[in-house]
Amino acid sequence: MIFSKKLKNYHKIIGGIKIKWKFGKIVLFSLAVTILINSTAIAEEVKIIRTLSTTEPAANSEFAVTLNVSGMDVAGIVESIPEGFSYIGTSHPETQTSQSKQKIFFSVIGETEITYRVKAPLSGGGAFTGTWYDPLDKTEGVIANTDVIAKSNYSSKSNYSSKSEAQPQEPESKSTPFLSTVAMIAIIGLSAYCLRDY
Repeated sequence: MIFSKKLKNYHKIIGGIKIKWKFGKIVLFSLAVTILINSTAIAEEVKIIRTLSTTEPAANSEFAVTLNVSGMDVAGIVESIPEGFSYIGTSHPETQTSQSKQKIFFSVIGETEITYRVKAPLSGGGAFTGTWYDPLDKTEGVIANTDVIAKSNYSSKSNYSSKSEAQPQEPESKSTPFLSTVAMIAIIGLSAYCLRDY
């Protein structure tokens, strides 16, 4: 009699653990589904659009170049200005900006707009080019070229074509398929384990 009473208590304890374990399986399965959804979610598209205050500046004049940044909070941007054009300065923090010859390096930490000033040569043209890198997502891309030509006081027309605004290009993404594969295998295994009694 005492033995059967202890056995009933044992079954209640085991039954309570089983109920709690089934609830735990549901929680683990829900967590796995949440991780799966988040790991396959598409990140916000990175866009950097370059706009020039003019694509035909007067010879030896200054003009503004603006980069509108969206889709990333932290990034590195490298802008290349055409030969003959001179970098004057930027309103971007000095500690986040550096220059080497025709290249300007910007560190983006939450900024959505960067404006810098350039001086045109007496004559000539070229293209503003750029690249970006997002260290958090480990993605990189190219900023579309923007053509510019300095208007000489001696020529009324030029055959040089220019665009008023750069168009965004698709980012060249470098993903890590190994981590995605490991996460998927872990989620499938956990799901199978959680659902094995159902």
